[in-house]
Amino acid sequence: MPTESGTTSYWHGMASSYAALGSPLRPVREEIQFMEEAVAGWAAWHSRTPRAVLIGVTPDIAQMAWPAETTLTAVDSSLTMASALWPPNGPARRRLICGDWRSLPLRRGSADIVIGDGSINCLRYPDGFRLLAAEVSGVLGDDGLLVLRCYIQPEQQEQSDQVMAELFTERMPSFHHFKLRLLMALQPSADKGIAVSDACEFWAGRAIDEARLARRTGWEKAAIEMIRLYRGTDTVHTFPTRTELGMAFDEFFDEVSVFVPSYYLGERCPTILFRPRRGLRSV
Repeated sequence: MPTESGTTSYWHGMASSYAALGSPLRPVREEIQFMEEAVAGWAAWHSRTPRAVLIGVTPDIAQMAWPAETTLTAVDSSLTMASALWPPNGPARRRLICGDWRSLPLRRGSADIVIGDGSINCLRYPDGFRLLAAEVSGVLGDDGLLVLRCYIQPEQQEQSDQVMAELFTERMPSFHHFKLRLLMALQPSADKGIAVSDACEFWAGRAIDEARLARRTGWEKAAIEMIRLYRGTDTVHTFPTRTELGMAFDEFFDEVSVFVPSYYLGERCPTILFRPRRGLRSV
């Protein structure tokens, strides 16, 4: 059972600070538009209203333009996140279920679209990835579509010293961009992931003058201070390479297409469309 200094307080802090997040830690309009077009294309091709499942409670996805009469079911294990972020109104018929993504409380073949934003990066590699892939494969019909916005580690991993060296010299758009680069650089390997508390300790150990950093870069001081949400939590994020993601998903899904956004670090935040491999309904 998490304590206030652990996972519960981390997700509580993230929920209360979500509005302050920006690219690349939440989807921007071009990414949402790609998702909308993918869903609309599926609905037009199949001539029916989709049954959609959202892995998480990302409000930008919940409130996007869904085809008329779409049913949207969100699944999240954090009641804190769900209560804080699940929007009360929207264009789709919606419901919220508390559950584990690795064991979805949904009937097999009950969904046409499964969609998520950074969901996979909250799981451990490779077992958590494979469990999610197997569950989603079972929930989707044979003609279904999986839409995942992912955070992807470069094949040639950056070093933390390189990221820090560019802190004052490289014009990164925001502290959110810096933080994503730092987390990826600090990750020992995909199977170990990166404990966010380690990133907080690394940052604190560098004794950066945050006021000077804000003045020099124009970054919001509140965004810089958000790294303290990482302190004392056991939360681990996982950043696979595209190759590693493929190794975990290939048994269950074929990749259909990839959208890479135009913003800084967009190549690390692709939205990938997957189609279930046929003959796996018994998995």
